[in-house]
Amino acid sequence: MRLRGKVALITGAGSGIGQATAIEFVKEGAKVMVADWNRAGGEETVRLARQAGGDTAFALGDVSKAADAQRMVAATVERYGRLDVLHNNAAVLLQGSVADLSEADWDKVLSVNLKGPFLVSKYAIQQFRKQGGGGSIIHSASVNSAYAEGGIAAYCASKGGLIQLTRAMAIDHSGEGIRVNCICPGWIETPMNASFFNSRPDARQLAAKLHAINRVGQPEEVAKVVVFLASDDASFVTGSAYYVDGGFSCGLSKEIGLV
Repeated sequence: MRLRGKVALITGAGSGIGQATAIEFVKEGAKVMVADWNRAGGEETVRLARQAGGDTAFALGDVSKAADAQRMVAATVERYGRLDVLHNNAAVLLQGSVADLSEADWDKVLSVNLKGPFLVSKYAIQQFRKQGGGGSIIHSASVNSAYAEGGIAAYCASKGGLIQLTRAMAIDHSGEGIRVNCICPGWIETPMNASFFNSRPDARQLAAKLHAINRVGQPEEVAKVVVFLASDDASFVTGSAYYVDGGFSCGLSKEIGLV
């Protein structure tokens, strides 16, 4: 029960890593506000979290819109009285090189993946200050923060920026007792990756070869690292990027037909 007494807001919690994190958080004693722009997915996460014995609720919203970001934080405080942990997990991935990507698609990826964490963090930090300081923010970055892949230029740019945002926020707010870290998952079994996994019979085998562990990861494996970063066990950890990638970042990546 490492998160007993803590209140958390998780964006992009309607599926994948966000959903798994919400469930792990309630198992560890946290009260959780599930936020997503997909009502059906968000409500399913609430159902699963309550089934696991948790106190949780749903907030509908788009993290790339300031009013929605502010409303997510306000809804959390209205229901639970405070906010202790923010997991900025909402993200989108759209295919395309710089030459092929439309301006609208570029804007969408950067707005959700980079502007979104900025906006929700902004209002979360304001709430942390009202409470007297302290708090933990965890961004969902990616192995693509440091290791690019072909055909996803906007996604790589957004996730690279998120690591630098993590570091800058850690510097700016450590004096207030606010810790800011990010996770960098490898290939994880999530809806975001489903289109690739379903694109060819050997897709999972190809992705697995990118990892020293020789398999793709599960959302729950990433969620357990988020729990650590949210908890007091990580009291001396800030500005860090945790690679939850099965050894992808060890340098095994090579051309194996993924692009």
